[in-house]
Amino acid sequence: MNNFLIGCNYWASNAGAEMWVDFCEESIDRDLKTLFENGVEYLRVFPNWRDFQPVMPLYSGDQIVEYRLTGERQPTNKYYLDEVALKRFNIFCNIAQKYGLKLIIGLITGWMSGRLFIPPIMYGRNPYTDHTALLLQQKFITGFISRFKDRDEIYAWDLGNECNCMYPLDDKNAAHNWTLTLSNCIRAADNSRPVISGMHNLFVEGTWTIEDQGEGSDILTTHPYPYWAFHTRIDSYSNIRTLLHATCETKLYSDIGGKPCMVEEIGTMGPMNCDDETSAGFVRANLYSNWVNGSYGLMWWCAHEQVNLTTPPYTWNMCEIELGMTDKYGAPKPVLREFKKFQEFMAQIDFNLPPANEDGVCILTKGQDHWGVGYMSYILAKQAGINLRFAYGERELPESNVYLMPSVKGHLVMARERYLELIEKVKNGATLYISNDECILSEFNALTGLTVQNSRQNKRIFKANGAEVLETDADGLPVFTKFSYGKGTVYYLDYPIESMLLSEPGAFEDSRHEVYHEIFKSQYDSHILCCENKNIGVTQHFGKEKSYVVLVNYSGERVSPVISTNEKYKLTRQIGGNIDNIEPFGVVILEYM
Repeated sequence: MNNFLIGCNYWASNAGAEMWVDFCEESIDRDLKTLFENGVEYLRVFPNWRDFQPVMPLYSGDQIVEYRLTGERQPTNKYYLDEVALKRFNIFCNIAQKYGLKLIIGLITGWMSGRLFIPPIMYGRNPYTDHTALLLQQKFITGFISRFKDRDEIYAWDLGNECNCMYPLDDKNAAHNWTLTLSNCIRAADNSRPVISGMHNLFVEGTWTIEDQGEGSDILTTHPYPYWAFHTRIDSYSNIRTLLHATCETKLYSDIGGKPCMVEEIGTMGPMNCDDETSAGFVRANLYSNWVNGSYGLMWWCAHEQVNLTTPPYTWNMCEIELGMTDKYGAPKPVLREFKKFQEFMAQIDFNLPPANEDGVCILTKGQDHWGVGYMSYILAKQAGINLRFAYGERELPESNVYLMPSVKGHLVMARERYLELIEKVKNGATLYISNDECILSEFNALTGLTVQNSRQNKRIFKANGAEVLETDADGLPVFTKFSYGKGTVYYLDYPIESMLLSEPGAFEDSRHEVYHEIFKSQYDSHILCCENKNIGVTQHFGKEKSYVVLVNYSGERVSPVISTNEKYKLTRQIGGNIDNIEPFGVVILEYM
């Protein structure tokens, strides 16, 4: 009943990224049979650019006279595509069809696991701006799609594997133009399937932005590895900080980019970070969490161990070779068995889960670490039983009863018209929370009921002019206040709690989330269920006839949650677990009428 993609990124177990050169039909069949039997439904696969379009130049002096394929072979089609590689990909599609597996095709795969796999003609060329490079990429896309678009097992076209890693770029317009050029080329060749981003590490501001990728793609993607991402490995793989990383980043991309987003790659990066059982718990929590919080799907990196491979990048990089869902003998590891359990769990769901209710909007502002501040805000909100959506202060603000401006930094902050729009929303009844990371805000006195009498770095001396003082510092000066503004309320916190948590181990083991509990206390009356346990995330899903509450355990411990239920709702069914004793990394769904 629920369209949540589950699967993995695939290279053949016998050859890894050399699978199209060292092609083994028997090995692929064995791989796909194991994956299918253990719950994998989607594969993201990669027609290596080097192998499928092996263009080389022939020179006379310093002039290119013609293009041929490696080995000085004459091309047999106008797209410079290698016919042997295309035939092998067709065989691969036949095997996928045999097992009912759907394919996401990473079209421009010139970057893989830390190595460039590019045609000889591409050496030294910028793939985003060079005219020859752009022409060849469009020819690749047109030729490849025209050859395979009638294959039913192909689900979507992916721009390519982390294409923004292929070459340095500091020109936002060039990145945007490249994205639109390739996505429009895909749609011209086949407009019946979604275009998936495939990018790595996008930003709210910068060269490769979430918004620009959203314009070019139908589905955005995150690759949220705790080992590589900023601010995640402060705590263990069993901690709520780490377990919420993928959910938060995927939600951020979707909200800022305006498109659905999926976890396209995820993993724990091998046994030097955690054991197999911890990896299994990690993916279990992430499957449930991303499903209930609106992600489009989740795919593990990667299908198989690569310890026996003797080609680069596997001989270069030790962190790339022990990431599989199966062991080196092809037997399922605990993480693969979790996909099977999740598939079986989803099969018993006889309803479409409505979108999770959103209690407030987290506004990200100029000059701050958008990902870090948004991430910490999201976790604090989850611990307070609250679900956030994200917005960027330079764009139109979504309607909400509660707005957060966490860890506001600097003097640029947000567009003046957006700021006045926000103030007007408060005047009309919304709640606004501001935490200060050395920011300058206009209309501050009128908005907060506070007067700054004096200040120095990281310290302001306030006089309350109408503000209610909720907390004071060691000197008795106000640090957390509440003020009635028009029909609304403004909370002000005079330190950047969110950015302060970024580098603090164990930051979510105490009661910091009580600040958010105070801010959102007006929202709890509309909830079906409230939970006091800070490691249990609660989402409320309101339907026309039936509504649902989902509790996800973001910890490696069994939890007996302390809950209270709105008397307006009647519990009719319990699915997937025991509300009195939620298993580690587990889930419980409660159905209400």
